[in-house]
Amino acid sequence: MNEIYQIASNIYYLSLFPLFFLSFIFYFLLFFRLVARKNEKIYAKNFFPKVSIQIPVYNDPIVIRCIKSCLYQNYPKDRYEIIVVDDSDDNVTTKLLENFIKSLNTDDKKRIKIIRRNGRRGFKAGALNDALKISNGEIVVVLDSDTIIPKNFLRKIVQPFKDKEVALVQAKQVYLNKNQNIISKFAATLQSIYYNFSLLLYSKFKLTFCAGSAVAIRRSILEKFKWDEESVTEDMDLSLKIFSEGYKTVYLQNLKAKAEVPFKLSHLLKQQARWTFGICRAFIDNFKLILFSSKLNILQKTLLLLIFFCYPLGISIFSFTFSGIIRVAFDDPKPLTFSDFVEFLSTFIITSGFLFVFIFSAKIEKIKINDIFLPLFLGLLNTLNNILFFFRAFLSKKFYWYRTPKIGNSRLS
Repeated sequence: MNEIYQIASNIYYLSLFPLFFLSFIFYFLLFFRLVARKNEKIYAKNFFPKVSIQIPVYNDPIVIRCIKSCLYQNYPKDRYEIIVVDDSDDNVTTKLLENFIKSLNTDDKKRIKIIRRNGRRGFKAGALNDALKISNGEIVVVLDSDTIIPKNFLRKIVQPFKDKEVALVQAKQVYLNKNQNIISKFAATLQSIYYNFSLLLYSKFKLTFCAGSAVAIRRSILEKFKWDEESVTEDMDLSLKIFSEGYKTVYLQNLKAKAEVPFKLSHLLKQQARWTFGICRAFIDNFKLILFSSKLNILQKTLLLLIFFCYPLGISIFSFTFSGIIRVAFDDPKPLTFSDFVEFLSTFIITSGFLFVFIFSAKIEKIKINDIFLPLFLGLLNTLNNILFFFRAFLSKKFYWYRTPKIGNSRLS
């Protein structure tokens, strides 16, 4: 038993180093959030470039809600169009789309184009590439089918493009069903960490990533790079290419689009698996492009590589947790001392960066988390899931596109 305890102790203390490093990253994100200036740059308001809104859809009746929010924009009606790429095969979405278009007035009908493809070549990336072929806009806005944009969305998201060097502008996403159940609460908080902390920091390094929705991209950039139809995270692939060429990117933290998060555990894990696999593959495929880019400085390159290498460090979370449990189980019984308490408290503090960021982000977004233990368990499960798919990506295994089901579809279909 002493041998088992000793082995577990060695693993436990070895795991502390990478775990502390991960925790420090989250503490730094928290610190940066607290000290960062909240004011965004003021851009020229009287700027109305031609915009093409592109909405890829696959078996999502909820797209009607998205189109409605696009039609009601406070933007010159003759300066934007809506292109829906419908790959649906459920016999519901297509019919609902047809009936909805018929119900519109003549002017609104003229602004909407529907593309129906034979098959799903390239999935979302393929749909967006096909949409670009018939787009007339100088600026392309990409929305997922579950997205709802406010009336001033187009007016605000195009403003940074007054600067000809700006290639991409990303808005913040908030979540309609964030308090639906414990899974949606966890998913919404996890994703809000990205927008409230990570992307806020990245943007200060001029590295605003494309999040795949609620994003505007200059058409010439899309014509140059295209969406990668072999990638399951085409947004990350495009982002890395944009960074490597030194284009400007902008994050509008105060411009918010509403969307949905997974509300079932299987949906959440599949979504996270796709993101982990796709992000890691994008970094691997573009590694040389990043490393040898003359347009990226050393700090930017370091940050990008750090994002990638944080994934395998997740192993330390498991080795630390389970070796700690084994230590407790196989330790000789003895009374708890003050030094034991101090060791526990200090270890808890230095390894809990993610926990504090998680709680703070939930508070920002008004997500009601009453029991922290289940989210912690979900965090461990999600970390294991991400580690597995990191190594699948590293080993160049195949991964197939997965569409996350939306709660709104059940109300429309």
